Amino acid sequence: MATNWLFWIISTAFGYVALFMLAVCIACGLYCAAELAEEYSSVARRVLNYSFAFVFLTHLLLLLSGLPFLPLFQSSLCNLVYLTLLPSYPYVEPLSLPSISSLIAVVLSHYTWFTYFHTVYTPILQVTGFFTVMIWMIPLMLFVSLSLPSESLPVGVGGERIGQRKGGGNVVKNVVDVVRDYWGTKG
Repeated sequence: MATNWLFWIISTAFGYVALFMLAVCIACGLYCAAELAEEYSSVARRVLNYSFAFVFLTHLLLLLSGLPFLPLFQSSLCNLVYLTLLPSYPYVEPLSLPSISSLIAVVLSHYTWFTYFHTVYTPILQVTGFFTVMIWMIPLMLFVSLSLPSESLPVGVGGERIGQRKGGGNVVKNVVDVVRDYWGTKG
């Protein structure tokens, strides 16, 4: 009996350590993706365009395979809302209509698919794969690669940069830099 109790404590503690390490790995991956998207914004834009086409095509194939029309239609509408962020890509105004409507679309899409998968039994691996590609891929790619206009460097007539700013224009990179600076001053 005592061994089961000890086993429970050890496995629970190391389970939380594993979750923490997973979060650190995901944060490192997002930081690397933000660096690449900032450095190669035209390539990132092309990848986003292909990803939109892939997701829309997959929605059509899922509709033909028998998934219900309403959740797929709503999910396609959410992707159309995300598409409104592309004309100003990679810059975004946080309080603009496309930004706010994209945040609402993310929540709506999650609610719709959580409700669907709650009523229809599907193995967790399939649900995770579906969510990763069909729901999280586009918003995560947009989040990683978007920059705030106030963070961009001014450019002169010949295209040369006028000022220098610590950090970069990428939102994710700036958040990581602020956290790193905060913990650097504490230690």
